[in-house]
Amino acid sequence: MSDRQWYTATGGKQEGPFSDQKLRELITAGSVRADTLVWCDGMSNWARAAEIPGLLSSAAGATQQPVRSFAATAAKVGAGPVTVPDDRRLTFDPQQPFERVWPLYWRVMVLALSVIAVIPLPWAAPWFMRWIVDRIELPDRQRVSFEGKPGDIWYIFVGYGLCTYASAGISIAYNGLVSLLLIPLTTFLALLITRWFFANLVWAGRAAPLQFTGSYVGLLGWSVLAPLSFITIVGWAWVYAAWGRWLCRNVTGMHRQFVFTATGWGYLWRTFTLIITSYLLIAMPWTLRWYTRWLVAQFALIDEAAPRA
Repeated sequence: MSDRQWYTATGGKQEGPFSDQKLRELITAGSVRADTLVWCDGMSNWARAAEIPGLLSSAAGATQQPVRSFAATAAKVGAGPVTVPDDRRLTFDPQQPFERVWPLYWRVMVLALSVIAVIPLPWAAPWFMRWIVDRIELPDRQRVSFEGKPGDIWYIFVGYGLCTYASAGISIAYNGLVSLLLIPLTTFLALLITRWFFANLVWAGRAAPLQFTGSYVGLLGWSVLAPLSFITIVGWAWVYAAWGRWLCRNVTGMHRQFVFTATGWGYLWRTFTLIITSYLLIAMPWTLRWYTRWLVAQFALIDEAAPRA
């Protein structure tokens, strides 16, 4: 082993980084055992210590050098979109034919009606999230699930629904700019819902719970910029694409990097297509499924140079 930084995960608790020498000391002391999950720069995934050739051996030279990962040679993800291999992208409902459009369509309608009615929202939103997440497939054919329950933060959903309802009413009765006054409160509730959503995502082999670490000020900035960007007619597409990249950069707790790859142009023409077909009720279910599949595929998991805490 030569100058690598190691991380360990036991019982859902991640520790590190440890130098090669420190890791050998932990192995000798019995703190790192054969079934302990370990990771270092260059590994594509966590692995049990016993699965890494030579790691448990007393001879330092017996350990093979890990293969460099995709992200080790890629540029650090910044403000702009990145290009990732197709096998690193998430997929929506890959086992079902494209023609199976109605399950998604009627659930979206139920969710929309629950937002209008407000009271059913705390039950409809988690139900819809669980259904969507259960149909998302991660790279390497891993499945993801959602464990959030309707009663967890019902009061937050009610508050968010009331803010949305009040904002729409103010926009109709008075002026659209007046509804901006509700954005600080709506953003705070949206932040709590976002944190709750990521904290309840699990998948096979997860080493630690996910967390959304984006700040309230950051989310408030995007929440104000997004509606203002509609003044430009088309600029909102680039704002939403950048917003998605910001969101992904603030998801921590995994050993891979969560990225959003959509471009402004991609957002623009697909969203306009969805809006136009929404007036053609016969075509909308197919367009909605097409749009959802594209949007999910814009999220990807790539190997990063160092795990997130």
